[in-house]
Amino acid sequence: MKNKIRVAFIGCGNMAQAIIKSMNNPSVRAALKSEKYALEITASDCDERNLMNVRGMCEVTSDNSAAVATADYVFIAVKPQNAEAALIGLELSHKVVVSIMAGVSIAALKSITGASKIVRVMPNLNARVGESLNAYCAEGLSDDELHTVSVLFGCFGTELNVKESELDAVTGLSGSGPAFVFMTLKAFRDEAVARGFDEETAKRIAVQTVIGSALTAEKSDDIDALIESVCSKGGTTAEGVSYLCENKYEGILRGAIVKAIEKSKEMSV
Repeated sequence: MKNKIRVAFIGCGNMAQAIIKSMNNPSVRAALKSEKYALEITASDCDERNLMNVRGMCEVTSDNSAAVATADYVFIAVKPQNAEAALIGLELSHKVVVSIMAGVSIAALKSITGASKIVRVMPNLNARVGESLNAYCAEGLSDDELHTVSVLFGCFGTELNVKESELDAVTGLSGSGPAFVFMTLKAFRDEAVARGFDEETAKRIAVQTVIGSALTAEKSDDIDALIESVCSKGGTTAEGVSYLCENKYEGILRGAIVKAIEKSKEMSV
């Protein structure tokens, strides 16, 4: 007998679409099946264009009440300022509410939803390829429900249990972080194009450099040592790293993260 996990998404913007697409990946579905799990997904949104992007992957509706009626786990994926309007009148008291809204506290979610089982999670856009870092905190869930949440998060990335007080930092680091990495990739690609490479080759150079570097860093305990290991004295890398240091590259990047964290705190309710 399969364990059926009934999931509803209230809001079907970019992040919800990324999660739903990853949940429908054949390898994810096969892995769930091997563990005797089956997903039933319903997405609700007032914008038909958003629903069109997941049509065929799940049930779709513009009726939030219909979406949550048979769901056990309800992902709240609307903008924080739209939460009350989207959730008004919904019966969520016996559901597990999973919020991906930045800055909305567990206390506020309890007040808005009337639910006692709350999960706050900060995924990122890498959910599109099943590689999101899903930092979360939870309150009121049973062990079985926590396990099911873990299964759900595993469909689109890896989980990291944190304190609620740490979620603002996570938002700036891993939530906003992909955009900062994409900007680095763009710099690599654009310079490769400027040096005469075609767009496809330029992108390949940029992406593989970042993928390989990330995997190398994952297997090392000392990133500073990795930087040093690439910098032969008087060599090309040392010249480039010296330029980055002179122009405060690391400080600029950390400053961007700080700005994102401060904005998350500013948005918190």
